Amino acid sequence: MRRRRRTIKCLFAALVFLLPAVFGGCSAARRTDPISDITDLDGRRVGVGIACDTDYALTGRKDLSLVRYDELANILLALQYDKVDAMALDELLWKFTAASHKGLRVVTPAFATSGYTVYFRSEVSELRDEFNDFLSRYRQSEAFRDFEDRLNAFDGEHYNGPDIELTGTGRILRVAVDAAGFPRSFAEADGHTPSGYDLEALKLFANEKNYRLEFIISGYDDMIYGLQGGNYDIAAGFLSDLRDADSLSSYLCKSDSLYEVPLYFIEKTQDNIELIED
Repeated sequence: MRRRRRTIKCLFAALVFLLPAVFGGCSAARRTDPISDITDLDGRRVGVGIACDTDYALTGRKDLSLVRYDELANILLALQYDKVDAMALDELLWKFTAASHKGLRVVTPAFATSGYTVYFRSEVSELRDEFNDFLSRYRQSEAFRDFEDRLNAFDGEHYNGPDIELTGTGRILRVAVDAAGFPRSFAEADGHTPSGYDLEALKLFANEKNYRLEFIISGYDDMIYGLQGGNYDIAAGFLSDLRDADSLSSYLCKSDSLYEVPLYFIEKTQDNIELIED
């Protein structure tokens, strides 16, 4: 997955040259005192991905100011130029970022946790119930303990999951997948079946129930609208249970959590965030 690491590195490197022109060469005063209390950030500006789990988790907190961005590279650049004092990432995104950048540190302990789920269109809620029954058994199994070990061992670069062969021959389920959600869900250019941590349980469930999965490469908005419109039966990839209000208001069903990950604040440890060369 080194290509994915290069993508964010190239975007970050390009923006390093563009951002000073956008900001007029100015930067805000940097908070040099490290975060000492995750429950009181003393007015710090925190960069988050818009409508991401960290955005939902931190919205409403009075001890900080949220600054929302649509790309991880933009959050990094804002931190680089002191437009924010810290950023908030889940553990997998932090590992992904730490593998390609230095000059950053994670603040422990986590300030919250997020559970990742699968969405179903409301007309197939019986599938959600079947899937939840499968999850209750799967999460007690040796296979899930292996999954957790692999999840915790993620090195920020390489998805270390199995190549699960789909064996179902029965009912076809149309699954919209966020293909840009590495390592949770992603698709390679060679057109092979999408992979990622968020898809493993779904593939095992389909095999157990003899369902056939038809994957459609998608993004968040298309997944939601497609479920509402009946184009898809299931959506998977980067769907946090912190978005419950969104899923319920959209007349969708969500599964129980596939797994949980901690959410962390990230700070600069030096004046500049530097790219790690391959």
